[in-house]
Amino acid sequence: MAVANTKRTFITNADADPKVLTSDYISKGTLYEAVGTVEVAAADDDGSVYRMVRVPSNARITSILTGCDAITLGTSYHLGVYQTAANGGAVVDADVFASAVDLSSALVFTEHMLEATATDIDKVEKRLWELLALAADSMRDYDICWTSVTNGTAAGTIATKVKYVI
Repeated sequence: MAVANTKRTFITNADADPKVLTSDYISKGTLYEAVGTVEVAAADDDGSVYRMVRVPSNARITSILTGCDAITLGTSYHLGVYQTAANGGAVVDADVFASAVDLSSALVFTEHMLEATATDIDKVEKRLWELLALAADSMRDYDICWTSVTNGTAAGTIATKVKYVI
């Protein structure tokens, strides 16, 4: 057995002589927050999309917090990424962040960033375009959206806060 002294790449870069710069999105980047609130109507159908915030493809998302009213029988919602209206509005990955989230009980801001296996802990340094498995940065904005699978029978409010670094 051995005692390890392991360094992450940006620590190795900082210790180098001369120092090697690390991308801002990994270390010392600017933190942004986007917030959004939408109303779910009792008459909304399953498959409804609730566009919460817009973020750039080069963002490294650090947190997605969601709070909501109790949406009776709203037992399954996905949290994912859609194109903006200017880019056609289509789904890119409906549940890249979370899948089958139960919103039938009120939530006090709850973390959803790492709920889905696609955003597991090993991908904490990935930018949005990398989480979406794109070959290169698309250099466009994307909408972070809740999509109802089982929408429920009552109206309610969903609020989402997305923190990200560029």
